[in-house]
Amino acid sequence: MANKKIIFKVEYGGLGDHLFYSALPRLLKEQKLADEVYISDKSNFRNPAIFDLIWKHNPHLNGIGPDAPTSLTEIHDSKEQKIVNIIFERFGLHSEKEFPVEVYQELEMPNTLGGKYIDLNYVSFIGAFSFLDKIKVYRQHPDHIMINPDKLTSFLFAKCKKIVTKSLLEYAGLIASSSSFITLASGGATLAAALKKPSVVYYGYGQSTIFHHGMHRYIQVGGASLFRRRLARLYNKRNARRLKRAKNK
Repeated sequence: MANKKIIFKVEYGGLGDHLFYSALPRLLKEQKLADEVYISDKSNFRNPAIFDLIWKHNPHLNGIGPDAPTSLTEIHDSKEQKIVNIIFERFGLHSEKEFPVEVYQELEMPNTLGGKYIDLNYVSFIGAFSFLDKIKVYRQHPDHIMINPDKLTSFLFAKCKKIVTKSLLEYAGLIASSSSFITLASGGATLAAALKKPSVVYYGYGQSTIFHHGMHRYIQVGGASLFRRRLARLYNKRNARRLKRAKNK
């Protein structure tokens, strides 16, 4: 029997986008669907540190593949409810449960173990969630330490505790050590799921729940008014323009 090799390409370069694929090498091998699994060298990375966190120490990945990604069957009528399951279905993997996301990198824990942290930064589309919504959420959690707040937020919450992380690994270590983590429905929420840290996650009208993880508690901000529906369309178009211009999406 010939050795079966699969090369997969991660089209979008965000942290969450790569984490969605993180269990793929392990599951393909466990299900005897592949003997070797590689990530395509054409994959996008918004930050090179994403490779180090997710793929560098993944024992089930054989390396970076220079060849063309393995051809996959298009599935137009998928009944899957989660993005990871939708992705894996194209590789022949099926489960009644939500497929996991995984991190194998050993993390250094900060000295302040058990801290409460809040991170409301995001890049991709998370629905109709505005800057005013962000301020409101921060005000609801004054006991949480802000992670990497922008300059305006730092000014508005001058008396609140803040921390600026120097690397993605340090950021992951904060989440792993936290007693409470609050974030948005973006890469931080997916990383928390990979680190087995149930979190409170905010999002706005218009974001599909296929991107939500079952272990978290999700809170939609602002309802579904006409204003929110228009705001969601505006933000979605803005994100589409960003993806079109971005080198690493």
